[in-house]
Amino acid sequence: MKTMKFQPGTYLEMDDLAGGRKVVCVGRDGSTYWDMLDADRITPIVIHPSQNPKGLGSIADFLQASGLQDTAQGVIDHLRDQGLDPEGNALFVMRVLWEMARNSDESMSGDALYGQAVRAAQAQEAAALRIHARAAQYSVQQ
Repeated sequence: MKTMKFQPGTYLEMDDLAGGRKVVCVGRDGSTYWDMLDADRITPIVIHPSQNPKGLGSIADFLQASGLQDTAQGVIDHLRDQGLDPEGNALFVMRVLWEMARNSDESMSGDALYGQAVRAAQAQEAAALRIHARAAQYSVQQ
């Protein structure tokens, strides 16, 4: 199987195998990714060229490349106001920022824009949970 290598701890955008794209975190070995930061519930997955991975870099790199430096604090504040823990889940924060960069609606701003991005990031997280739950069911049945 052909694998790819990326800088450990950085983020990738890749195909989600359901017709969309998702954000994941590169594992310590540089050739696997985590789609959730919960080692008790998931296993890292090999990065494969068929997933069309695109390096996003670190959060700081992404903020600079996407021009979102001025909105980062607003995102953090919004997450805290919603009872979410931005310090405890950097992958979730990156997904919110990625959604904002990708789907920003110029007619939307502030809490409405943040809320839309948070809901999309939560959908990515929920999809990852479903996939890992199905994989766990399959492995138990075998």
